[in-house]
Amino acid sequence: MFRPKLLFVFLLCTLVLIGCAPQKTANQASPEKPKTINASYVSRPINIPSVAAQQKKMFEDEFSKDGIEFKWHDISVPSNQLEALAGKSLDFSNSLNYVSAVLAKANGNDIKIISSYSRFPKGISLVVKPDGSINTVADLKGKKIALQKGTMLHEMLIRALSEVNLTTQDLELVNMDSTAASAAIAAGHVDATILPEPLLSKAVATGKVKKLRSAEGLISGLTVIAVRSEFAQAQPELVKRYLKVHKASIDWSEANHEEALSMTAKQNQMDIKGVKSLYPVFTFDMSLEEVKADLLKSASFLQEEGMIRPDVDINKLVEDLVDPSYLPTM
Repeated sequence: MFRPKLLFVFLLCTLVLIGCAPQKTANQASPEKPKTINASYVSRPINIPSVAAQQKKMFEDEFSKDGIEFKWHDISVPSNQLEALAGKSLDFSNSLNYVSAVLAKANGNDIKIISSYSRFPKGISLVVKPDGSINTVADLKGKKIALQKGTMLHEMLIRALSEVNLTTQDLELVNMDSTAASAAIAAGHVDATILPEPLLSKAVATGKVKKLRSAEGLISGLTVIAVRSEFAQAQPELVKRYLKVHKASIDWSEANHEEALSMTAKQNQMDIKGVKSLYPVFTFDMSLEEVKADLLKSASFLQEEGMIRPDVDINKLVEDLVDPSYLPTM
């Protein structure tokens, strides 16, 4: 026989028991905050926001609010930054050149580009010995050129050569970083190299090299801020705060222009006049609006050149690589 009162009591007890069951709190559901945040520190070419942030301890002050230690790591070589990201000894990579980021993602390094850092195509140039043996890009055929492979400088060379129907197979390519390449051409060990500022101005000033072709019209000269995908997924609020501090460093540098330039000159052991002359060449802008198009263009080119496997879906690669969701309101 159906008894409504018993059914009511049963349902009531069930609801009470459900209400008494332990519920996960927000703190329990969220991963613990890390004890340390590690980021690369790159002061060159003239990375004014990073210099200002380090000197003013902007990141340290922000994350100490949560008892998190913030550590800078002076790592300028892109491959070393990417290796550190892959090994989880680095959480954020500042001023990472876009070609290195694309190639790393294509090779399985799970990173996210979360902000632009700078653009400086006018601050990069192909330089040659001033002996008159090389007067055009076409004259590079059969010559020895030094630069770091897998970087934007490498892409610039390939693009410049393609304009005159040459490839890297038509010359001898020596793999070395820009500092070593600058010394190599000055010593006469190579015929050409591609240098970014401030190495470019210093090399030209010696009279041992001359500019042949700037990067303008060939590459964007883009550098970015990247983060480990695992870190971003686990700590999205910390990533957002990181970018807010970076924006604050840009704003501070603009508001305190002379002091910021002076800091950068001292940090990079440059004359203040040199920093002031280079400053207009650089754009420090966090926007990612044009970045996907730039990266897709680059990825397509790199795939055609055999630097990205033909089976890689470059549209998906770029879509997975760039994430603007962490950017602060501009």
